[in-house]
Amino acid sequence: MKYFFGKRYIFLLVLGFTLLTGFAQPYPSKVVKVIVPAGTSGTMDLLGREYALALNTQLGKPFIVENKAGAGGNIGMGLLARAPADGYTIGLGAANALAANPFLYTSVPFDSQKDFVPIAFIGRMQFVLVAQQSVPADNFKDLIALMKSKKSNFNFGSSGIGNTAHLFGELLKQRTGVEMEHIPFKSSGEAIQELVAGRIQLQFVSPAEVMPQIRRGVLKPIAVASSTRVDTLPQIPTLAELGYPGFESPTWFGILAPSGTPKEIVTLLNQEAKIATQQPNVKTRLAQAGVEPAYMTPEQFKVFIAEEMKRWEMIVKQSGARIN
Repeated sequence: MKYFFGKRYIFLLVLGFTLLTGFAQPYPSKVVKVIVPAGTSGTMDLLGREYALALNTQLGKPFIVENKAGAGGNIGMGLLARAPADGYTIGLGAANALAANPFLYTSVPFDSQKDFVPIAFIGRMQFVLVAQQSVPADNFKDLIALMKSKKSNFNFGSSGIGNTAHLFGELLKQRTGVEMEHIPFKSSGEAIQELVAGRIQLQFVSPAEVMPQIRRGVLKPIAVASSTRVDTLPQIPTLAELGYPGFESPTWFGILAPSGTPKEIVTLLNQEAKIATQQPNVKTRLAQAGVEPAYMTPEQFKVFIAEEMKRWEMIVKQSGARIN
């Protein structure tokens, strides 16, 4: 009888271990959802799909993008904040939603510092102010003088209300005293098409998105909205050089998860994202989108978001923009 219970005890131990290891499968063991708080075109969608594909390849499980556009990224970020913190829902965040929207909108469905755990910083994207070729001004001084003369009406486009390009346009109006109307589009690409066609006159946009049009003379670079000049447009001064500081904070992108996501999963995804960024095809796609890659640990990214919120709070207040 003693021997029987001994064997039974060993059998139960083996069974328990088998069940435990069966349930505790290594992450990821199923599909991971990647929320992109933007439509199916533009830089956000490109980055989300590029990293989803890279993580899929590296970890051997599907990473599926779900586009949740609307309210300047608030809808998608709100969904991410309320998702289960199990590592199977992650998302893409950007400067406008995480750092600017809390000060731009009357209310947002998330807390940028409490509702998310940063996973991996992707990179930054500079902006250049471009004008349609028909605008009779080739530099910033002449452009402002023309706009103040009110000889013609000016519109500026962006990929939506509340994004970096929109806020920079509002800030430009406030700092220079010019008048122009903001025309939001579904994507920066759509705005560029309207700019080329002459239906709008100005746009803050990534240099990479408009270099072909600049080379053809269809669009004219006027000034750079960044802390440094753009390598591809070395002759174009920054707005700070022209006496208008405050445009030095470019847009940026990163991967986040709901607060409470296990640290080991965050660490794994951080390292895998770092590896992905070093892949030649990913580096090429980032360059084509005008994104300059940079690496941060999750802890560094968290501090960065807090610092950016302070910076963008000032930009939003200076721009005078407010959305109910």
